Amino acid sequence: YTLRLHLTAPLDAVRGWALDFGDVKELFTPVFLALDHQPLHELPGVGDNDPASLARWIRAQAAPKLPQLDRIDLYETRGCGAILSWGEDGPALPI
Repeated sequence: YTLRLHLTAPLDAVRGWALDFGDVKELFTPVFLALDHQPLHELPGVGDNDPASLARWIRAQAAPKLPQLDRIDLYETRGCGAILSWGEDGPALPI
């Protein structure tokens, strides 16, 4: 799998970036460890084992710790996966 997290946050004028990657990595590590080398079908709340279900599960786990998270790209293989994005109207899976 390839996972890409998209975050939206205001730019820190002093530092020149929105979020420190080290902070994001630290906050996301528990979610990563729950997935890494684990049987995905055994994760409670995943539902189907498709990329869209996994992306929803990742969002449910990560968003409380990373409120800046606004999109998840999850690919099983190159060009085969799901993009989960949300905004004012709630989550949506683009077609």
